[in-house]
Amino acid sequence: MIARITSIAKNNVFLKNFSVLTFSSVLTQFLTMIIGIKIARLLSPYNFGMYNLLQLHVVIFTVIATLGIRRVIIRNIARDKTNIEGLLKSSMTLRVIGLTFAVTAFGVYYYYFQSYDIFLFGLVILSMLMMVSFDHFDSLAFGLEKMELSGFVNIISSICWILVILLLPDEYLDITTIFIIFTFYTIFKALLFFIIIRIRTKFSIKLNTSVDEKNKVSKLVSDSLPFYYLDLFTLLSMQIPILFLEFRSGTEEIGYFNIASKVLLPISLIVNTALSAIFPIIARLYSQNFPRFITIIKLMFIAICLFGISGAFAVTLFREEIVVLLYGEKYLSSSLVLSYQCWYVAFFSIVCLIGTILGAIDRQKELSYLALVCTLIQVPLLWYGSKFGAQYLSAAFLVATVITLGLHFFVINNYVKEKISFSFYFTISALMAVGYFLSLQLSPEIDLIYKFLFLIISVAIGSIFLYTRYGKTIKETFAK
Repeated sequence: MIARITSIAKNNVFLKNFSVLTFSSVLTQFLTMIIGIKIARLLSPYNFGMYNLLQLHVVIFTVIATLGIRRVIIRNIARDKTNIEGLLKSSMTLRVIGLTFAVTAFGVYYYYFQSYDIFLFGLVILSMLMMVSFDHFDSLAFGLEKMELSGFVNIISSICWILVILLLPDEYLDITTIFIIFTFYTIFKALLFFIIIRIRTKFSIKLNTSVDEKNKVSKLVSDSLPFYYLDLFTLLSMQIPILFLEFRSGTEEIGYFNIASKVLLPISLIVNTALSAIFPIIARLYSQNFPRFITIIKLMFIAICLFGISGAFAVTLFREEIVVLLYGEKYLSSSLVLSYQCWYVAFFSIVCLIGTILGAIDRQKELSYLALVCTLIQVPLLWYGSKFGAQYLSAAFLVATVITLGLHFFVINNYVKEKISFSFYFTISALMAVGYFLSLQLSPEIDLIYKFLFLIISVAIGSIFLYTRYGKTIKETFAK
């Protein structure tokens, strides 16, 4: 049996990539969570909120700088490995343009909304530059389906980061020192990936401005614009609301909000890893084997739904114990924030799967239009929720995602040629809703032994349901 599983894992590209990415992501995020716990315990909620605000600025302006070209590069390399050199040159040209634009935009933002000193401003820009460089190398690795390169870099750099944080005396770890360490972490990560790419692949990463290259850049811009719109809409509906929280409720609330976000990293990272690993596979199957494509995406819907319910149910059940154990009593008020956010992650994982499918089948324009509509629905709710602190903002995220999930089901059904019935989507939605309402009926004051017992029973019932209804399909799919 073990030999059979090993053989399947070695010969199945998705399983191989998924296992590599899952291991590296779980280890990396575990180390990152340990670092976050250490930093949260050292800093006050306000300073921890400021630390998260600095990282938020790095993330927002990095997304602006990348111009949405990552998925186009991965998709094109996965489909045709004969034109990698040209894609990389075009990508480099666009990244230089994007960085210039992002740094300018950040400078204007800092001028009007200065929240910290100029030294930290410089560190944010340097971190942004390193994150864009890492994304450039990572796009090549994912397109070649060499996910182990990305996994290795993430693990090594995270180990170095946590060693520095844990070995430095606590009295030296103020917010400035901690962010300096974070910036050096991004530098080391980008340089390490550059070295590995040069050693393990034959492709150089150069900037080229020939006439032919300008035409390729123009084509890449055209293909990536819908993804860029999508990224900007995602920023507006996910990251920018945290800035709303700073302006309307204070920096301290960002600390409470991000405590919950960091606890939920294990759930979201596994989902994101699965979607990253499946993207080149379904992009290929859509044009080469449509029935197989339908089978795979149905299984992905089932797996992500049940995994999200299990994770969210468990976190909600033990929300107070998790917060106190990891971060201490001073962050206990974020326990309900954690409950709302864990269910938001579960519902949003289904949204992300639909977005991945649309991107893989060249429906990025439709995806960008969908994102625009969803953003118009979400932002007013998030703006309103941010006025009342982290708890209400988290609840607003959940409500907005549930509303827009129905739109995603309707859109994806048009592009899978109605091979998946609406009853399938309804079953998934009903399972999520039942899990959510059931979890919130359980008081956090219940004895710990009863919580464990209830969790075991719930997992057993869910496993039996999965096996009896979808066991045969799953076996047949992996046997192929």
